Amino acid sequence: MTLSPFKRSTRPFLPLAGLSIALMLVFGLSSAVASAAENPRIKNEIVDLMLCYAEGADTFGEPGNPNAFTEGLEIYEGCFTEDAVFNLWPAGTDFNEAPPVTVVGPLAWAENIVDPAVPRDPDTGLSISRGQHMLSNFMVDRTGRTATLTAYLNATRTIFDPNPANPASGTVTNVSVANGTYTLYVEKVRGKWVVNQLDLKLISLADYFSVD
Repeated sequence: MTLSPFKRSTRPFLPLAGLSIALMLVFGLSSAVASAAENPRIKNEIVDLMLCYAEGADTFGEPGNPNAFTEGLEIYEGCFTEDAVFNLWPAGTDFNEAPPVTVVGPLAWAENIVDPAVPRDPDTGLSISRGQHMLSNFMVDRTGRTATLTAYLNATRTIFDPNPANPASGTVTNVSVANGTYTLYVEKVRGKWVVNQLDLKLISLADYFSVD
């Protein structure tokens, strides 16, 4: 017997209501998967802002580099807004009180806080120190287009007597270590995450070694 090509299929079909529910489940699941995949990427982008700051801060004290200030500031400007607020609580201050030091803009932070902390050769004006930031315990809390990041700080700076044959090297005379907590307040502007406020709370700043 030849079956008519127009014979109705006997297989059950999904009612429209069931189809709608199935589509919602599929697309909802796909959205959830996409969101889960996106979160680590966003977190990494925000953490990169903290690493950007550390790179800039260490660049200001790069020994033997006459362009250290300009290069450090350019790095800062790549991760901060022009009117970013910088708050500093030096070691020994009450973190529950208003910050003793507040400046606005990466240039002001560089000129008033970062660059003056770099020991320099009075004859050449070049750095006679090296700095290294170590950051850990990154915690990111994001809500839409804004986020907050906290990170622990351990920063070391060495000071050396310049070697006449190589002014960027010499005998280390002092090692100081700073510990504290950074808090970054970030926002997404024109598709890019940037910092609009940085808080630095230092719990200690001490010399651990000196030849003097």
